[in-house]
Amino acid sequence: MKPLIGILSSVDNEQSTSVMARYTSVIERSGGLPILIPFTLNGEQHRAYTEVCDGFFFTGGADIDPLYYGEEASADCGEIQPYRDSLEFSMLDEVLRAKKPILAVCRGAQLVNVAFGGTLYQDIHNEYKTDISHRQAEPLLSHSHEVEISEGTPLKELFGENRARVNSFHHQAVKTLGAGLCAMALADDGLIEAFYLIGKSYLRAYQWRPERLYDKDDYNKKIFDDFIAACRDGRNE
Repeated sequence: MKPLIGILSSVDNEQSTSVMARYTSVIERSGGLPILIPFTLNGEQHRAYTEVCDGFFFTGGADIDPLYYGEEASADCGEIQPYRDSLEFSMLDEVLRAKKPILAVCRGAQLVNVAFGGTLYQDIHNEYKTDISHRQAEPLLSHSHEVEISEGTPLKELFGENRARVNSFHHQAVKTLGAGLCAMALADDGLIEAFYLIGKSYLRAYQWRPERLYDKDDYNKKIFDDFIAACRDGRNE
């Protein structure tokens, strides 16, 4: 039986939930069965979804309210979806408690970092000196820049390489890592591009958008294949 993957995605001001087809497609193609987690603040419902699903995918999207990491929103902070923030922080707590595998990309990675006590740059352009365009002008399905993969990390084991090319569609980024999180890859300007949770919980977080490179190289396909395998096997690390 295919592992059931709960997908967290956009929640607008009408509390309507939506997901990009590309997110569901890569989960299906790697062998999972995607299910969209709808908006609810009912804790019993959150626990029920956690019991039913084999793993959870936290996707990209709007900025996280800076109040969650102790800051006021600057003029450069983008769209905030308060209902989505409320749902995802609650769901993440439940998923971590249940020790179900987690894959997080872009906003999802930032959400995980904040949940563990980390902080974010609200706008890279104004807060961080870099020559890398982290909001690439290239086509959506192309690579943008390289990352350096850290030795002794799950990503190095998965890729088997010291460097990889990624895409880049973000104006925010990890500033300080949350407790228990460890970097797996850095951009050449020092920004954290991937991290994981140390210990016996499968949690992998990527700042880039691997779903858009699924057909472009084997590396980004491996990210989803490994996640689905962990969900199927009940792997916790």
